[in-house]
Amino acid sequence: MTLEEVKEELSFFDPDVVRLNPPAGMRAIARAQTEMGVRFPPSLLAALLVFNGGFIVSEPVLGVPPIQSALDMVQATRQARAHWGPDCWLEGWVEIGSDGCGNQYVLLLDRQGARGDSPVGFFDAGAGEITEIVASTYLNYLWFVTQDVKWHYRADGNPRAREEVDWTDRKVIVHPGAFSPWRSNEVWTLAHDPALIRWRIR
Repeated sequence: MTLEEVKEELSFFDPDVVRLNPPAGMRAIARAQTEMGVRFPPSLLAALLVFNGGFIVSEPVLGVPPIQSALDMVQATRQARAHWGPDCWLEGWVEIGSDGCGNQYVLLLDRQGARGDSPVGFFDAGAGEITEIVASTYLNYLWFVTQDVKWHYRADGNPRAREEVDWTDRKVIVHPGAFSPWRSNEVWTLAHDPALIRWRIR
């Protein structure tokens, strides 16, 4: 996945619906890495040099300080480290987003692919651990987040009507259109991120 492909997907939305911050400076990026004791992989660096976090409709994309506190990946990572401790949250993990339900998307810098990039994991707050690898790189993660938002919202930022999950006394009926394909449809997910399979079979 390339930054150009991510930008092309973001162009689906009306200009005022995607609110991305100006690029981060190299000093700010270096300071953030030093404060967290990590080195950012190429895909995160590439993105930060184009935009430093922001919002895709209502979906937050974290960036480096100085930035709004709700989008501060340094602050979010520090809080996660303090809350979960070293047994659950490794020093090489950086929070880059959340699912809005208390779970985090985490750049797993303790793992590295052949090109120096790291995968993104889903940290389940209930389990207190990474339960799924959801993207092979940060740029793939951004592409998937954009697809997820496109599934939920129209170009003008208004919600799309979607099929519901029917709950009965005896069973739950999940209609095919009830969930976004990212993370719920493995065939679709792997088709758009074939390198992800490497991290899922470990």
